[in-house]
Amino acid sequence: MNVADEIQIAPRLASPTLGHAQRQRVAALVAQYRDAVVWDGCSAAAPGVAVIVLDPASPARLATLVGSLDQDAIVILPFGEHPAFDTLKSKLVIHGTIGAEAAAAPHQLWWGGVAPLSVRTGMYSKAGTLFLSSYRSGSIAEPQLMRFRSYVDLSGLDCVIERLPDEHRSRGTAKIDFILRQLETAQRPVFWLDPAAEIRRHPVLPQSLGCDVALHRRRGGDIDPAALFFRPTAPARALLQAWRDLALGYPDLPEAFLLDQALILTAAQREIEVAWLPEDYCQSDPALRDSSTITIDRGGFARGRDQLPTRHLLAARRFGRPQAPEPHLIMKGIDGARGAITVALRHVLGRDAAQLPGAVEAIAEAFAADCGGFSKLELVLCSWDEDIEAVMQIEDNGWVLVCEPAERLRPDAFRTLELGRLTMRSSLGPQRWEAPAIAPV
Repeated sequence: MNVADEIQIAPRLASPTLGHAQRQRVAALVAQYRDAVVWDGCSAAAPGVAVIVLDPASPARLATLVGSLDQDAIVILPFGEHPAFDTLKSKLVIHGTIGAEAAAAPHQLWWGGVAPLSVRTGMYSKAGTLFLSSYRSGSIAEPQLMRFRSYVDLSGLDCVIERLPDEHRSRGTAKIDFILRQLETAQRPVFWLDPAAEIRRHPVLPQSLGCDVALHRRRGGDIDPAALFFRPTAPARALLQAWRDLALGYPDLPEAFLLDQALILTAAQREIEVAWLPEDYCQSDPALRDSSTITIDRGGFARGRDQLPTRHLLAARRFGRPQAPEPHLIMKGIDGARGAITVALRHVLGRDAAQLPGAVEAIAEAFAADCGGFSKLELVLCSWDEDIEAVMQIEDNGWVLVCEPAERLRPDAFRTLELGRLTMRSSLGPQRWEAPAIAPV
């Protein structure tokens, strides 16, 4: 079956724009099942079928869908950036996401199921992944470090353990540099583990997946920096470089928060595939130690600077999407006098939430067709008026265009926009204007 054709027949939607990596992942997911169906918004799911969900639905109808899923079921959301899918995501376990990339892939692909990710059937070599760990002098007790080495030896893992240089605190990139260096040298996947980890069994899950990176989010929504998997791919290197740049620019912020922000920026520009590891890969509950793959000793690992500093981001993170004023999509234009422009799509949780994908595609296509002299586009999805205010309060002298999901930008929209009709980013609130080159659906 042609998955693209199956998606195109969905009511009220033209063919969703999926990028090459996204289409490949959808095809691979569907190939594991006997069929794929686009959910009609009310029916139960048949056994052994991959379910593609294009439109948000009421909680009662979602309960019907989720209640009909078996343990091996998969649910695929081609428009995973849409906040209206948060309710459905909250009832499932996230397996993976693929980021957005320009007009060819303006959406974020999301998929998950009732059960967490598990190792696919196959043969795997212990030499297929290089395990890494690093520490600073005095940051971990010698007995704990020796215990980590013993776990590595008992598991027969190929591992490089390095003591990081005592660099100036304002730099803080030694760990990232170590991972980048080993990734380039080994030319195979690397799995960084904190030396406070206990390896209970061979952690083969990330190796069995075709992802660029594999990470773990705690229940609160923040990334756990104790277990980080990277493949030697361009998107993975881009994520590491973005993380390094942020670490240089903001040395006082927690590394987990900086990695989180680096992932948001990378996923807004590249089709980076992220696999989300289950809890047994970062288990800290002593009662579940025997059933875990990797156990983290929080007494040795938690050093007081690995939490997100702001709680408003965490709800969105649990659902695998950015939170305004963070961008869902970033596109490069040309260097020009107009500078950068942010398009804020407001009221995305309106009465007809199915309009949002079409609006996202129209904005991306218009900027790709003619950027109008703007150097960069940032597309932000805003659910509430407070989200718009957050966008406007960022002082970077950029321009802001506020649109509704029911509106569509024409191909010449950015060229014909008059700066006098836009709002400066440094303003305290949006102004009202009659924006040219915008037409209702």
